Amino acid sequence: MAPSTSNVPALRVQAVEKYYGSRENVTRALDGISLDVAQGEFVAVMGPSGSGKTTLLNCISTIDRPSAGHILVDGQDVCGLRRGELARFRRERLGFVFQDANLLDTLTARENIALALTINHVAPREVSSRVEAVAARLQISEVLDKMPHEMSGGQRQRVACARAIVCDPALVLADEPTGALDSRNSRKLLECLTQMNEAGATIIMVTHDSFAASYAHRALFIKDGRLINELSRGAAPRGRFFDQIMDVVSFLGGEDGDAA
Repeated sequence: MAPSTSNVPALRVQAVEKYYGSRENVTRALDGISLDVAQGEFVAVMGPSGSGKTTLLNCISTIDRPSAGHILVDGQDVCGLRRGELARFRRERLGFVFQDANLLDTLTARENIALALTINHVAPREVSSRVEAVAARLQISEVLDKMPHEMSGGQRQRVACARAIVCDPALVLADEPTGALDSRNSRKLLECLTQMNEAGATIIMVTHDSFAASYAHRALFIKDGRLINELSRGAAPRGRFFDQIMDVVSFLGGEDGDAA
């Protein structure tokens, strides 16, 4: 899906800083970082170990609070939300895809996806049709009545993707989603994320993997808590975008598997 021309970005990060430690020994994880993500955009965030990319994702997801600056989701500043408001915000406005699918082992795929709707108090008569619709979109209808241990790793991740978007969140946050998958299932998951994006989901994916990042519309590169470069794919084929990403990654010092 092409990014929207809406004047209100899906995400706006304004001069965000994050410090850890005491006054005598301060670690600056984020150093005045600012960025916008348009409605319907698919953005990859990359950087070497310790760059601050996961800290940024944690602040966007409200798991952590910035020390300074503002984070706006659909125009709402999430930094001022209270605990109860934060829980509701995460439940209603955010979708999550983790390196581990994090499915409940005692529930079928159908029940795992439906749980997100039930928690959000969706009418029972709507739950089944919405689960069926998202499963068909992500091509997992055949596993809806299977338990997680009966599915492949790629199928489990696609069920996790379905769970992430079934409530139509403002943002889908993916943290190293291909990290535990082999190359075949990684490709399937990335195609799944692309389908989610084409259906309207705005996606922010933290990854150390240039191949994964090449599926995005745009790649942002963070080092020492600062945004130092970005690439836009535009009309370029994915292979050419991958080569461009690799050039920047090589300049930054190579890839590693640490989701720091």
